[in-house]
Amino acid sequence: MVPIAEYSSRWEAEVAAARLREAGYEATVLVDPASEVAPHHITYRLATLVVRAEVADLAAEVLGLERPDVEAENLDAAFHQRRFSDRPAWVRYLTWTLVLAVPVPIAVSGLILLWTALRSIFP
Repeated sequence: MVPIAEYSSRWEAEVAAARLREAGYEATVLVDPASEVAPHHITYRLATLVVRAEVADLAAEVLGLERPDVEAENLDAAFHQRRFSDRPAWVRYLTWTLVLAVPVPIAVSGLILLWTALRSIFP
């Protein structure tokens, strides 16, 4: 069984599952069991519609869903993944400038305040 869609409510997922059953596909809705008894305890609020892997594309067509090409997305993610040292020099310098722009002034002003406080205590 593979997920083909996620819905914000169980009712929406059950309607989609009923449409699939009407078309002749076996479909199941997965929700957190606590949603009926103790909805304040659930952490994952979406209802997932699952079907058999071999009919996933056909079931998605029945519902009018666009199935993402997982392999293409994985290839895109691998292609666009770059190490920090491989980025252009201006990107690295700008990143370090921004990283240091916040803590350095705070540290310098803290040291100045500490120095003036110590000078006033011990003249």
